[in-house]
Amino acid sequence: MEFLLLWVLGGNILDSGLRYENAGSCYAAAQNSGKDLQEVGLAPPKFTCVPVAENKELKLLVPEQQGSRFPF
Repeated sequence: MEFLLLWVLGGNILDSGLRYENAGSCYAAAQNSGKDLQEVGLAPPKFTCVPVAENKELKLLVPEQQGSRFPF
């Protein structure tokens, strides 16, 4: 089992592509990245670490949102 780091930005889920051997190292890496962003004045995004079978791809199924944030 591996753990995949996912970033959550404004309701969107971004696959970091980073995989870790355990949940603790995934969480620590996300926390460290957040601290690095804070040091340059940026708010760290929310994150989650998702368990994934080794050598398997994760397919995210996100439902369509009603309406658009864009005027076109």
